[in-house]
Parts: sequence; structure tokens; C-alpha cells
Amino acid sequence: MLRVIAANNLSPQPYSNHMTAKTVFLRMLLKEFPALYFRLIRIPNLCTATQDEKFWKLHAQLLLDGRCTQFPRERYNLWKLAQQLQPLAGAYAEAGVYDGGSARILCAAKGADHLHLFDTFAGMPATDPKADPHFSVGQFADTNRQKVADYLAAFPNVHLHQGFFPDSAKDVPADRRFKFVHLDLDIYRSTLDGLRYFYPRLVRKGAIISHDYGNKTAPGVKQAFDEFLAETDEPLIQLWDTQCVLIKTRD
Repeated sequence: MLRVIAANNLSPQPYSNHMTAKTVFLRMLLKEFPALYFRLIRIPNLCTATQDEKFWKLHAQLLLDGRCTQFPRERYNLWKLAQQLQPLAGAYAEAGVYDGGSARILCAAKGADHLHLFDTFAGMPATDPKADPHFSVGQFADTNRQKVADYLAAFPNVHLHQGFFPDSAKDVPADRRFKFVHLDLDIYRSTLDGLRYFYPRLVRKGAIISHDYGNKTAPGVKQAFDEFLAETDEPLIQLWDTQCVLIKTRD
């Protein structure tokens, strides 16, 4: 969830006023000159993703709302995988919600399915200086539960769980199973806790997609996956930018 602006991100910094000239310009490009916009964000116009009008309309809204903490390709990966897993039984979940931008993508993809959202809504928990050298307690505290609840109020069956994970999951129904989980937890211990909580509750063919696995400034995320995969023999697919996907192949 690092708020780093790269050349191919072209998203406004979440801490600034989201109605900037840059935002207006990008939205105009996307609407009036999409081929140029895709060229700017380095997505070849021959990709079928450029024809996904529902996603790009949602992407434009996220730009307007100033809730863009991931690269465009990463947001599209969330959107597409959440759609592809929709036919499976089970609920959706996200741990590491921050301002609700990626949760908004899941809300648009999930239909009427349940979506469980976990966050302190008060900033980063305790970190490990060795595993998480670029993070500290209290980072990303510029959000709160009510703001996220209001932002997602139009969507059914959205459940916000505030507190330190996994203790914040105590009110989740004991028999709840998940088909799609998005982890954006930034740090080692939270990511490992997320894997150990969600994997046993994942349905067969369900998936856990994580942000920051390939982010060299968040080494704790990959460390957590490496430790977990040493315990669990499941396939892991590393995606472009920083994401990875773990697929559950057995019951």
C-alpha cells in the first residue's frame, strides 16, 4: 500500500486534493482519447482490457475520488480476478482497506455476495524493523471506519471489522468460507497472520491475491509468503508490478 508515484501510475497522491488539474486531465484523456491514455500508462491498445468499459469507468471514478493507491494494472487484476471467481461459493474479503479504493473495486465485482473488510482504520500496527524497514507504527492513519462505510454505503452485504487482525475477525461467522481474498497489509506479521487465517477458510479453486509481494520496499510481505508456502504446498503466481496470487487446489 506504499503511496509511491511511478511514471506508469499517473494517479494523484492520496494525501493531496483529489480534484487537481492532473486528475481532470487524466479523466479527460480516458474519456476522449483512450488510446493516448493507455499509451501513457503503458497498456498496449491491443489488450482486450482496454475494451472493458465498466472497469475504466470505475477507474475514472477512483481518480476523481482520489482513492488510487495501486497501479492501474493492479486495480484491473483485482477487478478481473474478483469477477472470474464470482461463480464459486463463498464470500469476498480484504485485509488492509485504508481509504476503501480497492474495496470499491471489489464491491463493483462481487454482486450481492458478502464482502468482509478488515483494517485498524487507525494506522499501521507494530512493525518488525528488520522485516519492515520502511514502515512504522501509526502510518496511514489518515482514514477512519465511518469514511469508508459512507464511501461503500450503496453496496449490499459489506461488513467492516475494525481492530488488529486477526482478532478483528472474531465476529465473522464461524462457518464463513471465502472464494476471494485481497491482502494489502504491507508488513510481515500481518501478512503471515492473514495467510494463516484465510487459507484454511478458502474454498477449493479460491484465491488470495496480495499487494506488495514484488515490492522491494516491503520485503516482509514476500518473507511471510515464503514462510507460509514452506508449510503449505500450493502454487503461487507472481504478477507484473507487485502482486502475487495463491490458488487453493485442495479441499
